[in-house]
Amino acid sequence: MKAAIFTFVFICFSVFASGQEIELTGTYAASTSIKFQHNFGGGIGYNQFLTHRGRMGFFIGYSINTTPYHDSFTSTTDLLRFIKDVQPTNQRVSLKISYAFNLLKSSTSMLFIGAEVGLSYFIVAEKGEQVVISRTGITNNESFNTTDYVVSRIGLGMLIEYQLKNIILNRISPSFSIHPEVITYGHFGLKGSSDPTFIGWLNFNVGIKYSLGKWR
Repeated sequence: MKAAIFTFVFICFSVFASGQEIELTGTYAASTSIKFQHNFGGGIGYNQFLTHRGRMGFFIGYSINTTPYHDSFTSTTDLLRFIKDVQPTNQRVSLKISYAFNLLKSSTSMLFIGAEVGLSYFIVAEKGEQVVISRTGITNNESFNTTDYVVSRIGLGMLIEYQLKNIILNRISPSFSIHPEVITYGHFGLKGSSDPTFIGWLNFNVGIKYSLGKWR
């Protein structure tokens, strides 16, 4: 994970001299996974205009979910049934590259639509109480406190972003964007796990951008 983050940061700084924008964002994200229901965080990125209206973006983001949840599932290996009350501190680090195209011919605003590809790294830290029920009906109550790492998960998505130019100060502009994506998570065909193979995400970003060059 450290090597991937270093490589991503190196790429960002390698385009810094000719880059057009730096951005800071706050994020709320919803997920189809109960482990990542309501995520809050933020990120930093660089945007480089490759054509008059086409833009490549590099982004690193972080989010965390602390919403308690109740879960129950049956293991496919030993048929044990688990009923859990969980207090999570589940985190995600995402590294993304995107390409987007500005649809507006306006001097005051821009509307970007594009595609994203990235890698996600998860820290699944959970504690709570669970009831384990065997096939014979015997129950066992126990506490748990676990930390798991899910690394290098590929994600594909798209972005829709609206940006206002020179509204706050010269070269500084606010933006709002929506990023739906699908991320691989559980291993396909893995027995005994309740983790889904894919997770859907819907990210809402509110950001501030600083222009390093001429407006496009």
